[in-house]
Order: sequence, then C-alpha cells, then structure tokens
Amino acid sequence: MPTLPKTIPVSEPTTKRILPLAIGAGLLAAGAYLWRTKPQALNIPDPMPMDDARQSNALQRAVRKSRNGVSLVAPDNLGVSVGRSMVIAGTALMVTRLLDELSGPHR
Repeated sequence: MPTLPKTIPVSEPTTKRILPLAIGAGLLAAGAYLWRTKPQALNIPDPMPMDDARQSNALQRAVRKSRNGVSLVAPDNLGVSVGRSMVIAGTALMVTRLLDELSGPHR
C-alpha cells in the first residue's frame, strides 16, 4: 500500500502569493474611485489667459495657437488619467498573478 509523504513541499508562503492580488485590487479600486469622482483638486486650469483680447504679434499668435491645440488633447481632470492608468495597472497585475497560479509551480 502506498504511503503519503510526511512533509508536503512548500512552494511559496501564502502571503507572497496573495500580495500581488491584494495590491492589484487596491490599484483597481483606487483608480476606479479617481476615475469616477474626478476630484476638483486635480482639475487642470483653462489654458486661456485673462487678457486674451489684447493686440498680439505673430509670435504670440503662434504660441496661442499651439497652446489651444495642446488643450484639445490634454485632460480636463488629472484624476481621470491617473485613475484610468491605475485601473489598467491593477487589472494587469491581477491577471498576471492569476495566470501564474494557473500555470503551476515554478522551478
């Protein structure tokens, strides 16, 4: 009759295996919160200066045109961009860790 081994080989401590999932879930939750709430403290101010109506030379007009072009692609709220990045990073970390678990023991 076969016998069971007296000791079971230990792969990694459970905390080391679960910690990436916990960090990923934290990143996901914090990112979703920032993305959803759009904190007022992270609003980017309007690019238009107060005295935009005055006469300007060609260089000032070129700078203003560039500034207006950049403002089209710049986010209105930095929390949205940071939150989205945190959600992506947290999800990637959790998926990677879950795939590591499913792939079996590493040597």
